Amino acid sequence: MAHPKVVVHVDGGSRGNPGPAAVAAVATAPDGSLLGERAAYIGEATNNVAEYRAIQLGIELARELGASEVELVNDSQLVARQIGGEYKVKNKGLQPLFTETMAALRALDRWSVRDVRREQNERADQLVNEELDRQAGGGGEPDAGEEPPEAEIEAVLERWADAAERRELAFLETLLLPEFTLTTTDVMTREQYLAMVRDEYTVEDLAFEEVSVRHYGRFAVALSRWRERNGTFLVTDALVKQGGRWRAVARHISSALKT
Repeated sequence: MAHPKVVVHVDGGSRGNPGPAAVAAVATAPDGSLLGERAAYIGEATNNVAEYRAIQLGIELARELGASEVELVNDSQLVARQIGGEYKVKNKGLQPLFTETMAALRALDRWSVRDVRREQNERADQLVNEELDRQAGGGGEPDAGEEPPEAEIEAVLERWADAAERRELAFLETLLLPEFTLTTTDVMTREQYLAMVRDEYTVEDLAFEEVSVRHYGRFAVALSRWRERNGTFLVTDALVKQGGRWRAVARHISSALKT
């Protein structure tokens, strides 16, 4: 029996970033009745790669059910908003997955995507962890129900880049702690950085390429690589978790090499 419209809850996750990763999709009719579910191990991947692969799995499951209209639901705001066109995809590792995903969506008559809190995506999250446990031979620790800090921080860095490019000062004012400093050849205070973003900040062909995160409880250090038309830059960010969200204490930018 074909189901013209389905709702698909999807989730992807890795234990480590990158690390062993799995994806899951749970399809229901608009009235909530279960139509099918699927989970798969995808090997070593980052959390964001797994989220994209989960979207693709959800589309595949929907097509197998005969759907031409699909509502996709996940718990990754970053991926949902990149697919929805609100955020740019600056990470080069995600760009091919984004292109593949959009091609699959365009084959549908109608589609939408939205993000929800993890607890509203419980079954898909459960399937991901069951698959990871199975691959680990039952020896893996179950997920505590929170997004890995590495994935949270990577999403913060991507959101930060988007906000600077769009001059979204309200977001940046919330992100940056009062003592925030930016160090390049000079040292810039929080107020100077915000003024620079407001009045002078421009980028050309900026691409967010790599990130490595080390977290120590509520403190974290992120090392990332950014490529722009004028060269490649290494960025070191120091962050602290306050009130349930990561906030920036300092950023240091150095030129890796000229292109």
